[in-house]
Amino acid sequence: MLRMKSTCERCSASLGLADQAYICSFECTYCPRCAEQLSHSCPNCQGELVTRPPRTRSPTEVPDHRFKAKLEKLLG
Repeated sequence: MLRMKSTCERCSASLGLADQAYICSFECTYCPRCAEQLSHSCPNCQGELVTRPPRTRSPTEVPDHRFKAKLEKLLG
């Protein structure tokens, strides 16, 4: 499962679940401005920075209690 980081790794800008952000395959996360300044190349792994898919809510807020319990067990 994709880990949705809440801040840009370069400038510490706040990034909400639905905000536009860019990630590499290791989930390094950057705001649009920093991704542009980095030419969409991750400075940590040199991987390509691509648009992060937006989420409207946290996976632990899913109404299916069985899924939530399984998820908490996996993450716990």
